[in-house]
Amino acid sequence: MRDRFELFTISVTRAYKYIQQIKKHESATFGIKGIHVMCIVALGKYPQGLTVTELASSCCEDKAAISRTVDSLAEKGYITYEEAQARRRWRSKVILTEKGREVTKGVEQLIEEIVGKIKGELTTEQEVAFYRMFSLINDRLAEYCEKLERRE
Repeated sequence: MRDRFELFTISVTRAYKYIQQIKKHESATFGIKGIHVMCIVALGKYPQGLTVTELASSCCEDKAAISRTVDSLAEKGYITYEEAQARRRWRSKVILTEKGREVTKGVEQLIEEIVGKIKGELTTEQEVAFYRMFSLINDRLAEYCEKLERRE
């Protein structure tokens, strides 16, 4: 059992490091950072926009990091706030600008290429089974963590 635990945790950690490295290098093509990629992709799915809280949840990042990222993307002209009043921005939806939508298209094309390379020779059935199992494992990890938090 311990061998499985080590294999799983080391494999997940290695995959995460590789993903971070890919995001860092490939996002530079667009003049953005890895965390910007996740925000842009998430906002690309929601043309009506997302609040910073919703965006943080969607990207699995803390609200402070997403808030800084949103500020950076706004400075670059990739996003705008639904409400211009500074005191209401934290509740305002963040929306991609035309410039942001163009970057999103490029990022999504790059993601398609990378995912295709990673998939390699896997059949569609193998790919679907992997993501189904990985999601199930994540759900069980989440349940375990929720129990831990309730104990505290």
